[in-house]
Amino acid sequence: MGSGATEATGDLSKMNRESLVPIFVAMLLVTQGSVVAGGIATEGTHSNADIEQQTQPADAEATADFELVSVASNVPVDGSGNLSLTFENTGKDISNARIAVQSPNESVRFGEAQNANQSGGNWSTGERRTVTYRLLAEEFAEIRNYPFQAFISYTTANGSRERTGPYTFDVQPTEPIRLERFEVMDISSNVQAGDTGTISLTLENTGRDVSDAVVSLQSQSDQLRLGESGNASQFVSEWATGEDVRVEYQVTASNDTVGGSYPFSISVSYGEDGSRNQTESQLIGVIPAPEQSFSLTDVNSTLRVGDEGVVTGSVTNEGPQVAENAVLVLRSQGENVFPRETEYALGTLESGESEPIRYRVDVSDDTDRGPRQFSFVVRYQNQDGDSRQSKPLETMVRVAPQRDEFVVEPRTESVEQGSSSTVSLVVTNNDDRTLRNIDARAFVDSPLTLEEDQAFIARLEPNESATIAFSLSAEGERWPERIPCRSTSSTSGPTGRASFRTPTKFRCG
Repeated sequence: MGSGATEATGDLSKMNRESLVPIFVAMLLVTQGSVVAGGIATEGTHSNADIEQQTQPADAEATADFELVSVASNVPVDGSGNLSLTFENTGKDISNARIAVQSPNESVRFGEAQNANQSGGNWSTGERRTVTYRLLAEEFAEIRNYPFQAFISYTTANGSRERTGPYTFDVQPTEPIRLERFEVMDISSNVQAGDTGTISLTLENTGRDVSDAVVSLQSQSDQLRLGESGNASQFVSEWATGEDVRVEYQVTASNDTVGGSYPFSISVSYGEDGSRNQTESQLIGVIPAPEQSFSLTDVNSTLRVGDEGVVTGSVTNEGPQVAENAVLVLRSQGENVFPRETEYALGTLESGESEPIRYRVDVSDDTDRGPRQFSFVVRYQNQDGDSRQSKPLETMVRVAPQRDEFVVEPRTESVEQGSSSTVSLVVTNNDDRTLRNIDARAFVDSPLTLEEDQAFIARLEPNESATIAFSLSAEGERWPERIPCRSTSSTSGPTGRASFRTPTKFRCG
């Protein structure tokens, strides 16, 4: 027994001849805690001839490679729009990816800056990831190709930070979108695949004052719908010369919506000098964002048959939008496995942000050891405040075999009949938790009697041992060759109450 053990002593009556003494020891404890066993108007699909890719050297164990699959933009000259890039991970799994883009020309840039970046989150091999940036084209921008560059930084499986690139591509602003005396100055959207969002358009009246204007929008594709009819209109009562007006439309994108620009036709009808006029329709491009997604990683378990354990892990909002008031919901976990709670509040998660999770779970004695399939979903609110639910997040959780919390072994292996003596037992914490306030009690059968039947251990760390002792007396002259001895430990505290029995043998003689 190590120096960290503690010892409680007592008196034991000695016996004369070899016998086996029955002793029952019960232990009552309170556990201190658990130890977790152990994170578009312009678009195209590009080949390697279209996109130059240079990758910086990385560790052979950790290298990730990427292919720029498509580029889409819808920015008009003297206006703003979106730039959408779709990459495929053709290398190994990575985490904490960020995709940075640069414009060397101030004529076409990202708002006030010539660079921008977006989170790529955790990225599996073969997975495609689409990121979208706001783009501005100055009034003096030309209708030609402007060169851009993209770089991808990420964390490898061994924890190192790597950067790959540049990936070069071109962006060409479109002609200004003019509806005779009206001009489209800005196109923006927060529409995501499989969700409902908003298309926002800013138009300028470049002619005379008008009244009772109606700005009509019509979808030209089945993937993006404006209500049931595919058409929607916004009314502007008075529209002065040089005034910018912003109109918004609710749009629903189907689940099969993919990266790219989707066409809409726009027109304006208006009143002027007592007459009603209608512009010709023009096409604009709207770039929807990819479907909101989440990942569940670094899943660990301390579950054990007949005991309580914890399941821990990390949930990441893979984007592209913020997930407000997010909650992780445990939907299924199999039979004989009982979570204390099924919901875990994550709060508001920015795109690329992660939050650790922890579930306390009880496992019944009837459960078989081995893997269990746990299924989670993330419930959250989108940018419009509407409640949404993610696709299922499936993970495997292992349940370890049952074990006693204590190992009890005899330190005194023989006593003499007809005498008093001390029986010593070594008690070892066989659990992975710190155990406190352990109250041990002994029980014996006739002709044995106990002068002191209790012992106390204040605290046992995992794998730590302590010696307890009981004073024993015996009467009578005849003894069987062996008498069975059993120790029983019962635990109480945050984990509930459970009992364990350990056979122990003594020779008496």
